[in-house]
Formats: sequence, structure tokens, C-alpha cells
Amino acid sequence: MHIAFVHTPIPLRNVENRGDYWRNFDTRYVASHPNVRPMRKVLWELPHWVPWLAGVLEQSGFDSMEALDFYSDCTVIDGMDEPKIHSRLVSHPADVYLFSPMTINLPQALRIAEMVKEIHPRAITVFGGVVATPLYTEVARHKSVDYVVRDRGEIALPELLKGLRDKRDLEGVRNLAFERPDGELAVSKLNPYLPVDEIPFPKVDIFPEDTGQDLRYIRQNYALGCPFTCEFCTIQTIGRKPMYFTPERVVAEVAAYRAQFGEHHHVYFGDETFTANTERTLEICNVLEREGNITYDAQTRLNCLRDVRLPGALQRSGCRWLEIGLESANAQTQHAFKQHTKLDPLEETLARLRDAGLPTCSYLIVGLPGETIDDMKRTLDWACSLIDRGLLHASYLSEFVPYPGTPMFDHPERYGMRLLHRQYDLYNEELPPVVDTEHATSEQVYDVFVEGIGMLAEAMGRTPALTFADGQPSAQRAYGEFWQAN
Repeated sequence: MHIAFVHTPIPLRNVENRGDYWRNFDTRYVASHPNVRPMRKVLWELPHWVPWLAGVLEQSGFDSMEALDFYSDCTVIDGMDEPKIHSRLVSHPADVYLFSPMTINLPQALRIAEMVKEIHPRAITVFGGVVATPLYTEVARHKSVDYVVRDRGEIALPELLKGLRDKRDLEGVRNLAFERPDGELAVSKLNPYLPVDEIPFPKVDIFPEDTGQDLRYIRQNYALGCPFTCEFCTIQTIGRKPMYFTPERVVAEVAAYRAQFGEHHHVYFGDETFTANTERTLEICNVLEREGNITYDAQTRLNCLRDVRLPGALQRSGCRWLEIGLESANAQTQHAFKQHTKLDPLEETLARLRDAGLPTCSYLIVGLPGETIDDMKRTLDWACSLIDRGLLHASYLSEFVPYPGTPMFDHPERYGMRLLHRQYDLYNEELPPVVDTEHATSEQVYDVFVEGIGMLAEAMGRTPALTFADGQPSAQRAYGEFWQAN
């Protein structure tokens, strides 16, 4: 049985002010990452699900696998490059094609599945992941989808493939949704999560070595799961309770990825909240500090940075970029959607991180339910002020999207919202929002977003980028110049 992992392309859109924004953002990012190199193609990161599940399948006895990367060179702007995809599917036949799209590229994944069925009618298509899980009913009923693996797949996927290979009845396989011949939908119970210390080592060579030239960083996880319940977050496929890999396992995975794709690469920890457990964080910081050759980025929350030991421990262990989910300057928003996070200690916390030599980057969202246009503009003014005063190094800006799998998608009316459509490739944090709220229309929010992109671009360009920790910025200035086309 030959298995192909399909990395689906994402629709790209041009956004006013984005070129200046990314240019100034990247100047600051590069100043904090002196070993960066140009990306040959803009892959950004490996799709983490591919080497992870490839490792699971390899341990289960499957030894014929490949990854098909349509993400980096079949860009969707005015439509997918279907001739190129068709040609590659013809030359890469497989018995099973695996898909794990996000909401934004679900339509593209379904179209590629249609092409698979047209070219290889006997091939099996399997969908899973963050959007297929909550939308399993409609995805499983799509004419070109044979099976949906709901939730995490490290137990269910090998069982499904073994059943297909051995022509066994699949009714007993958990986590599955599929349409029976009579049209009825079969939906099985969910497996408990496999403990992380039983998850096999990732198959890092599922992508060829030269893929390293397309990466901005190596994505890595210390934990799977997040204890917080932000109602705009699609955390359902990895769980609410963090389960931690051992620091030694983390270091070994990083070493394997860097050996395959380049020792110069730094790491991006994909944990939703890297510092959620202070003692766990200090433990891995100690191990990384002893290693002494790994630099990394991480993301977390404001209320998970209270311990005064963290800034120094993070910096000494190699952290060179810390992303913090601030979302909004509105106290009511923090109370409603961020588990009562208080913004009072914000400036003190940011100053402590800066003084420890840690560049900080915030996540901001405009268009959240309950916020007025003035609320959104106050958030933008607030973030620009933090940048101007050197308390914040940079900031992302997104629009609110009620993704499938969140309560806000399932019950928008409870939040004073009206869902405008379910055209999923428009569920894009850079396009006009897909909801009207009680305080703002989609068009009004988009106007604020475009203005905010320009404001942040100006703020990040007003003052010189600070240089942290490792000395001079990289001479590889072409790195990250993807913004030239935006």
C-alpha cells in the first residue's frame, strides 16, 4: 500500500498596506534572528501532521509513503494551478491520499480529492484535522471523500489503513465517519488520546533534504493541548489538557529535523501556550540552556508570564522571539473571551521581558463580538503606543473569524452575530469578515483592519529595530522578502 500525504495550497489575497507592514515586521524579526537565510520557496514550515503521522504509520508497518507539497508552488490567487496539480497526481499514483486542510483551504483540498478520483478512481481519500473534525458530516458526505478521521489520528489512522489493506470490516474502527453504500452516515466513538510518550518519533525524511531551503523555521511541540477555553480558538483536535513530551525527546526531534533540513534553522514551538505550566517551562529551559545550540520562538498568554523567573530562563535557553496573545485592549473582551485576563500588569510584564533581552510580538484581533469600532481603534492605538515606547517589538493583526469547531461558529446568535456565509476559502483573517456583529458590519471591520495594518506598519518603521542577544542582524536580507508580492 502506497500512501501520499497531500499538503494543500492556501488562497492568497492582496491586502492594502500589507507590503509596508511585512517589510517593517520582517526587518524587526530578522534583527532578532541572526542566522536566518533566504527561503527558496515560501513553505514557511513543515506541515507538522505529515512527519508526525508518517512516523506513526511507519511504526505500524507501512513503509511506502511520500509527501506531495502543493502548498509552496501551486499558489491559489485567481484559482489553483490545476494543470500542475493534475500532472503531479498523474506521476505520483497512490493507494491512499491523506488530507488535513485548514478551514481556509478546505475547498481546495476537496477539489484535489476530486482530481484524485478522476485520475486514480480506485484510490482512497482520507480527510482529518482541525476542520474535517467539526465538519465531519458534510466532509464525509462529499462525493470525493471516502473517510474522515475525527480528532487525533495516531490510533485511528493506522487501524483504518490496516482494515483497508486487509479488506476488513471498518465498523469497529474508532474516530471514523464515512458514508455507507445505503447512504447512511457511519460515525464511531472517539478513542482516548494516546499518551505522548507512546507517540512514535516523527519520520523527518518524509520530505527531502532540500525542503530545508523553503523553511523559515523548524516547527516543534513541547506539549499537545491547551488548558484555556478561548471561544474563538479551534483547539478541539489536540485537547484541553496539555500532555508534555520529555525535554530529551524534544531535543532529539530538533536534532533530527536540523540534521535533515539544516543546522542553521531555529525552532518555532507550536504549543498554544508554551509557558502555561511554569515548572514545566523552567524544566525545558534548563535542558535547552545546557544544549546551548538551539534558538527558538514561542507563543503564550499574558497571564502565563507572571513568574519573575521566566524572562531570564527563556532568554538563557535560547528564546529569541516571544509571541503573546493580547487580542484586545478592551477589558470586557478579556473578561468574556480570555478567562478574565487582566491587562493591568501588561506594561510591567513587557518591560521585564524587554530588559531580559526578549523581543515580544503581540497577536491582535479586530471585529470580536461585543466590540465597537471605537474599541477596535483604541486597541490599535494602544499597540502602536507600546511599540513606540519600546515595550512591544512587533504585532500581528488579524480579523475575527468564527472557525468551524468553535462555539461562535455553531451558535453565532448567542454572541450577537450573524454568520454571512459558509464559503470556507473566504474564512480568511485578511478578507472582509464573514459575520456582522451587533456593533459593526463586515465592511466596517475590514476598513478598520486595513487602517490598522497601515498604523502598525508605520509604528514598526518609526524607530530602529532593536538588536537582541546574538549581535548583528543577518546579512541575508533577502530572507523573508515574500512581502514584495503583497
